[in-house]
Amino acid sequence: MNNKKIRELIPGKALDPMKSETRRSMALVAFLAWVGLGADGLSSSAYGPEETFRALGGHTHLGLYLVLATAITAR
Repeated sequence: MNNKKIRELIPGKALDPMKSETRRSMALVAFLAWVGLGADGLSSSAYGPEETFRALGGHTHLGLYLVLATAITAR
């Protein structure tokens, strides 16, 4: 088996980005990724702050710094 056939065996043949079928498939993949990543962010923001505060345990005085760090990096 030559090198080109081995490369086509696992990922498949190269697609022409100018074909309408290829562009339609790429748009669908981008949309599904957007939906999946958006849901992940929403779920993380729902339970993340509470779990972070629980992880502090007895060091609740660090909560203020945690809130400030979250507010600064959330933008």
